[in-house]
Amino acid sequence: MSNQEKQADEILVLQSIFDKKLRIINSNQYEISIDYDLIQPIQINFNKQTTQIQHLPPITLIVQYHDDYPSEESPSFLLSCFYYSHDQLAKLCRIIDQYPFNQEVCVYDWVDLIKSNLDYQWNFDPEQPNEKTDPRALNSYSNDSLDKIYEYLIEYNEEYAEKQFENHLQTCLICAETLPGKDCFRLHRCGHFYCRSCLNHYIQSTLNDGKFGERLVCPEGDCRQAILPTEVKEIVGDDKLYERYERITLEKGLAMMNDIIWCPR
Repeated sequence: MSNQEKQADEILVLQSIFDKKLRIINSNQYEISIDYDLIQPIQINFNKQTTQIQHLPPITLIVQYHDDYPSEESPSFLLSCFYYSHDQLAKLCRIIDQYPFNQEVCVYDWVDLIKSNLDYQWNFDPEQPNEKTDPRALNSYSNDSLDKIYEYLIEYNEEYAEKQFENHLQTCLICAETLPGKDCFRLHRCGHFYCRSCLNHYIQSTLNDGKFGERLVCPEGDCRQAILPTEVKEIVGDDKLYERYERITLEKGLAMMNDIIWCPR
C-alpha cells in the first residue's frame, strides 16, 4: 500500500472517531479538536483564588502530511490552545517529538499522548516569563490576560456541566421519576435537582407554612442550603406569591437587625 493510500485510510479512521471534531483544511492538512476526558477535577490557581473544574475547552492539533509519511518520517504538526502558556504547549510538542515513530500512521497515538499528558494542577502566574521558543506552539496567551482566561475556564466548566446535565436522563430526588435533565431544576448552592413540578409544589407548600428567606432550604435530607430568590421566582411562576415571598423575607430580615427601629407612622 502506498503512502498516499495509508494517509487516506488514516483520515477515514480519524473521521469515524472524531466526526465533526476533524476539519479538512486542504488535500494534505487537517485539524482535530481534542476534548479532554478528565479522570478527576483540575485545580486552577490565580491571584490567591483556587477553583476546581471538571471540563476544559478543546486543544487543537493541526497535522500536515508529507510524501514520505508514514514510510520514512512522521507528519508535521502545530498545537493551538488559548489557555495553555507557550511553555506548556512547547512541552507537549517535545513529548510528541520523543514518541517512537515506527513507520506506521501515528496521529491517533499523538492525540492519546496529548490527552494523557495533562497536568491536574495549574498556576496562572503573571510573574512567569512566557518566552516563545517553539514556532509549533500557537496561542494568544499573555500575562495581561490571565484573569480573563481564569474566568473563562470557570464559565466554560459551568456551561458544559449544565449542557451535560440537560442532555442526559435524570431521576428526581423527590418523586424518583426519570426524565430529561432539561425538565429538571438544579439548585445553584448545593447541586441537588428535582423535576420542576415537585420543586414547585415543595416551594409553595413551604411558603404557605410561613418559611421564607434562609428558612426556605433545599428539600434533600440534611441539606440546609437556602434556595436563592431568583430560583424561587423562576420555579413558582406566580407574581403575587413571589411578591409576598419578597415582602415577608425583607420584613423578617429587617426584624433581625438590632440597629433598625420601625417608624410608627
